[in-house]
Amino acid sequence: MPLVEVSLVEGALTKNQKVKIANEICSLLMREIPNLPKEAISVIFYDNPAEDWIVGGITVKELIEKAKKHKTN
Repeated sequence: MPLVEVSLVEGALTKNQKVKIANEICSLLMREIPNLPKEAISVIFYDNPAEDWIVGGITVKELIEKAKKHKTN
């Protein structure tokens, strides 16, 4: 019974997008694992605050803000 965990910045996806992605993940696993029923697959989305996600010593919130400033310049 596969469990797929997806971590992302909160607010990055809508509920509908999560459902669509979960269904795509299920379809992929069912194609690759013979006789795997969809009901045996779990997909969990973890929405994390941007200030709690750190990449290379910088919060994602700061990276997003820098990207926005760079885009407007």
